[in-house]
Amino acid sequence: MPFQIPQRPPLQTNVETKPHPSGPGRGDGYSQDMRELALFMKQEDMYNPMTAILRDFRMYPSEHTVTRWENKRSSIGHSIPCRQTGNSRASVFHNHDLFLLALYRLAYPKAMASEINAFLYNANYGSLEFRFYSAPQITYAEQRIGLTRKTGSTTAYQALLPINKQKRWMFWNLPFPLGIADILRRDLIDLDECGIELSTADRSIGKSYIGRRIKQSGLYSKSDKLNLLLAISGDDNNPMRWRDIWTGEGTTGNRMIEFVRRIIVDIDSLGEENRRYCFIMDNLRSHHNQQMSAIIIGAGHRIVFRAPYYPVDGPIEYVFNTIQGVLKIRNHLISDVATLQNEIDHAIAFIPSFAPYFINCGFWVN
Repeated sequence: MPFQIPQRPPLQTNVETKPHPSGPGRGDGYSQDMRELALFMKQEDMYNPMTAILRDFRMYPSEHTVTRWENKRSSIGHSIPCRQTGNSRASVFHNHDLFLLALYRLAYPKAMASEINAFLYNANYGSLEFRFYSAPQITYAEQRIGLTRKTGSTTAYQALLPINKQKRWMFWNLPFPLGIADILRRDLIDLDECGIELSTADRSIGKSYIGRRIKQSGLYSKSDKLNLLLAISGDDNNPMRWRDIWTGEGTTGNRMIEFVRRIIVDIDSLGEENRRYCFIMDNLRSHHNQQMSAIIIGAGHRIVFRAPYYPVDGPIEYVFNTIQGVLKIRNHLISDVATLQNEIDHAIAFIPSFAPYFINCGFWVN
């Protein structure tokens, strides 16, 4: 007799007992076979004394339940049970309108609820089933398709002009002098300026009791503006930074020239004679100073201008945002222009490295 591999015994796991449909709490409905049997017996008027006895023992549907099934079949054509949802309400947005909502948010991410309703009304013009949606219904529908509320930004129309899109492509993909594709991150120096006032460090949002204004002693909104001229290096090993802070008029050509001269003196003092740095900056008029460009090129370094209307490509723009965030945190230490300047100096000095800002913008090759 050939050897037989012993078979595993059957698992025989018991199924949990389901609650009876007529009992308290949440139970499963009667099977479709039981529904068809009860409807057939009522339709044929097949009354049986045994039916009353089974109902007493809760083994047969009640007269009310059978009547409800009969009305359901006559109205919608079947008596199939509905999916259990815990009595949750049906989603108002569905099918065509939900698809249109996704497309509209893609084109107009800052649209208001009233604008969405107007768009859906025009898209469903002539439909007798169209209804206007409330703001919470629109919000819930947007959550269902993965949309969340966040602070938005605005891109200038000029940034989307073909010539500016071409300049941006050239900046990232072509070698010097048209772009920075062949320049390492550690050789880049980003330069820009910004204006800072006392109101920059003031917190504008707080919490209070309903109907009460938020009043707190603090900084006065009108004050002298501080001009900050800042340059940062993308070198991981030597995170150099240069800054100039003053009040009064904005950045002039002479101030820019003196600032660049100071940078060149510092980088030449490092003793790296064969190293060529590359200055990157935006297209402000003061940056297109011929004397300043001559100083940079005469010292053996390079200069490349970013594409117009694309501050997102400038690492120094994110540094300015970091400085503003630090000022808001330390606003309790700021009372006048002098303390504001002191906190700006501290915020710049305590940034350990500027390489993450360059990497965030796309300058990956070090």
